[in-house]
Amino acid sequence: MSRVGQNPMKWLHEQPKAQRITITTIVHVPVLEGFWAESFSVLRLFFRSLKENTDHPFDLYVFDNGSCTEIQDYLLELRRQGVIQCLILSQHNLRKLGALNFLLQVAPGEIISFADSDVLFLPGWLDETLAVLDAFPEAGQVTALPTADTADRHCSGTREAVRRSEDLTLQEGPDLIPEAHIEAHRISLGSSSEEYASRLLNRQDVQITRRGVSAFVSAQDFQFTTRRKVLEQVLPLQVTEPGEYYDPVYSPVLEKRVDALGFWRLSTTGYRIHHLGNAAPSFAAMPEGIDVDPRLFDASGLPAKNEATDQQSHSRPRVSNRYLRRWLKRINTLTYRLLYEP
Repeated sequence: MSRVGQNPMKWLHEQPKAQRITITTIVHVPVLEGFWAESFSVLRLFFRSLKENTDHPFDLYVFDNGSCTEIQDYLLELRRQGVIQCLILSQHNLRKLGALNFLLQVAPGEIISFADSDVLFLPGWLDETLAVLDAFPEAGQVTALPTADTADRHCSGTREAVRRSEDLTLQEGPDLIPEAHIEAHRISLGSSSEEYASRLLNRQDVQITRRGVSAFVSAQDFQFTTRRKVLEQVLPLQVTEPGEYYDPVYSPVLEKRVDALGFWRLSTTGYRIHHLGNAAPSFAAMPEGIDVDPRLFDASGLPAKNEATDQQSHSRPRVSNRYLRRWLKRINTLTYRLLYEP
């Protein structure tokens, strides 16, 4: 049988134009119990804070790295509502490096920002990030909070480069990053004061200033913003030495490549994002010294819900017996641990 009619796409002349900024994230919530019991609430805070505290147009690209049905249904609903512009659903967990490699290659923006899906965006995070990128075109990564550490964390090339630069003001010292910022990040990591203090022995902060814009020499893998032209030189991300895969979740191949290519790894001076981890916080429990948006919490201080997007989809049949559901979840958790945990 011959074709009937013409494909309507032949008359489509205008292609959708991507925004200048693409924001990307990777989601991995395989079950909703155990370690991931509060991950749904954390994920809701991620999307709500991104919407409320991002003042520039952007496209949102999401890579789901083998999450459970409830999470995938939630993401699909956000895609239907236009909150997410591109959603990739992977049957398997490609781990962070595999998902990041894929996601950063397909993101179309001139400016590309990545954040783990347990990040809380605070007011002004993107404005200050873009100001740093504009003032320091040498930057290959800009994280929207300063972190202190005595380890180089693949910033050795940046430290050497800024010391040679003649068109910026350089400050070095053990206490340039506000202690409130360091304490807030310590709490977010779940580290004890003693353990975290041991990491900061002989600490030396490096702050640079150009045309009135300041930044710290520090960057993190859980959130950063870069340029498409930087990624074109960095990608694809490949592990070339066995020692690079020292962590079963993530290997800092991107950071190593950025530093080796001579791009600077910087952060904002303001504390503009907060790492949530796997626990959904109350408003009262948020660390002091950071600008928390009260709109993200309800009258009781708990993470607020948006009825339009926060309800789980019921488009798939659900097991009605609660005891059977409980055992199925336990089997799911056990299977995941056997497959993915060392």
